[in-house]
Amino acid sequence: MTQPTQPAGTATPPNAAPPGSQAAPAQAKQPSPVDFQAVAPAAPEEHVEASCPPPPAPIIINEAQLILAEKRTSLAALRTGIAIVALPMSLTTFLIATSRYYDMDDVLHFLLPVGALNLALLVLGAWLSLRAVRRLRQQEQMLRLLKERHGTLAEFLK
Repeated sequence: MTQPTQPAGTATPPNAAPPGSQAAPAQAKQPSPVDFQAVAPAAPEEHVEASCPPPPAPIIINEAQLILAEKRTSLAALRTGIAIVALPMSLTTFLIATSRYYDMDDVLHFLLPVGALNLALLVLGAWLSLRAVRRLRQQEQMLRLLKERHGTLAEFLK
């Protein structure tokens, strides 16, 4: 069986299938190994110590933004804790101001649950506030360490 000849002036790619045979589509799309040699990284000359390179500037800025976002969240929790502490105080003030219009013995069954609810809200608000303050201190320390490591951030974060 003779193979058809190619017209003069046309070159056959090295990985192309001979004319007349059916090649798999995956073979036709695969580049030759020669293509990848131009972009292959050079081999390291000597390996002294395994250390990570410093992160690029956008990663450092993203880390600072993340810490600042956590700080805003802690400030919101602090604000919520203060509001929850203020609620029982204002309710108690209202009950004291209107105490001349009711007899304590007649409304004691209402005042005990309201007092328990006020105490629970006071404890919840104090817990939220203290937790937020503790987290704010941690985030301030993290920002301070980040500024010490990367001096370029120090001029932006005061």
